[in-house]
Amino acid sequence: MLITIYYIISFIVLIKAAIVLGRKKSSSQDYFFFFLFMNFGVDFLSELDIITSKSIQYNYLNVFNIFYFTCFYYLNVKSKRLVLGMLVITVIGIFFNPGLFYLDKYSLSFALLYCTTNIIQVLYWYKYKLNNINESKITDDPAFWISSSILLWSCFFIFRTTPMYLLNEIDKPFLHLLKQLLNVINIISCVLFYIALHKYNMMNKK
Repeated sequence: MLITIYYIISFIVLIKAAIVLGRKKSSSQDYFFFFLFMNFGVDFLSELDIITSKSIQYNYLNVFNIFYFTCFYYLNVKSKRLVLGMLVITVIGIFFNPGLFYLDKYSLSFALLYCTTNIIQVLYWYKYKLNNINESKITDDPAFWISSSILLWSCFFIFRTTPMYLLNEIDKPFLHLLKQLLNVINIISCVLFYIALHKYNMMNKK
């Protein structure tokens, strides 16, 4: 039930992104439509078993997402140091996962690295905004809602996956509960993305 709600809301968010984008340049919403399209497409096609490769479902998608958010935060804070840091972390992560792209296997360590890069960049963005206060409210910035969404998701994902194998042996009901809660977090994240798109739309009308 929760997974169905998640896909319905994800599709609504994707349609909202397409409507907000309209005929405007992709840069008007920090190329956010492409991020949503790629993630929804891979998730939905995987659910239908059209995409069955775990490398594509998770590893390739995580690499794409790291690249996207590195570009996203560069557009928002213009920090070459942050970009360099993310590239170094990603290259190190790939180096220690030699089968990342050709083995049909989910890399949990690289997924955790993806979450870590998200958290670092979000906290960097928060710090940047607090140090550069202007007249507009932080909640009027679409990046605030996107950052809040991925911070929430990344923190819970780490909390859920780190003890996953241990819980599978000693407390399967709790592990199942965490899986269901992750679906709830996914839904909340989508709602925050929708709010971000509304903020982009308001900015475009000014």
